[in-house]
Amino acid sequence: MNSDIQVLGVSVRQKEDVQAKLVHDLAERTAAKIGVPGAVSADAVRVDDRWVGGGYGVPTDAMVAAVRRLADTEGILLDPVYTGKGFAGLLGNIAEGRFEPDDNVVFLHTGGSAGLFGYRSTFE
Repeated sequence: MNSDIQVLGVSVRQKEDVQAKLVHDLAERTAAKIGVPGAVSADAVRVDDRWVGGGYGVPTDAMVAAVRRLADTEGILLDPVYTGKGFAGLLGNIAEGRFEPDDNVVFLHTGGSAGLFGYRSTFE
């Protein structure tokens, strides 16, 4: 709301157009509840759907590599459904040069490492 901070969401389920509308609708309802209806423009919602793979909850090679990389380098566990694909998207965007070297980038880890147990064979 009234910020120049850019937010990029990595979708784990929907195509970009569907997900952007869902996120914008939620942002609008939230803004209305706190007394600032219309504070989030539709073009402020940016979605990258290239990391969905075969669908929601379906592992991808990029997700597996991302989860392993963060676990190996930082000891941080990511779940394979949400944050794993989200981090794969972040790494992919970095590799593509989407961010400048001096950009401040924040990755929001929402938890869910317990989900790894349901995907044991994916990581063996």
